[in-house]
Amino acid sequence: MNAITIRNLSDEVSRALEARAAENGTSAEAEAESILRETLLPHATLAVSAVSEPPAAGLGTALRQLREKYGPLEDVDFSRDQTRARGASFE
Repeated sequence: MNAITIRNLSDEVSRALEARAAENGTSAEAEAESILRETLLPHATLAVSAVSEPPAAGLGTALRQLREKYGPLEDVDFSRDQTRARGASFE
């Protein structure tokens, strides 16, 4: 992990960073890293934000929307292997 020092950071920016960190329940250092990540690696933040945001719809609604989009799944084989799993052997 690399370290970075920001010299001559204005009081206004420092207070804004600390306020944003407090709102998000993180440290100023973690918040600065988040800002840098969002700015420099925008493709990486999509995955992070997708996980942290609440879903737009419930599971049932999402399944119904998928069925409407892709149609019925009558031709998909959902059978599973009925072979019993064997326990681990440590010998």
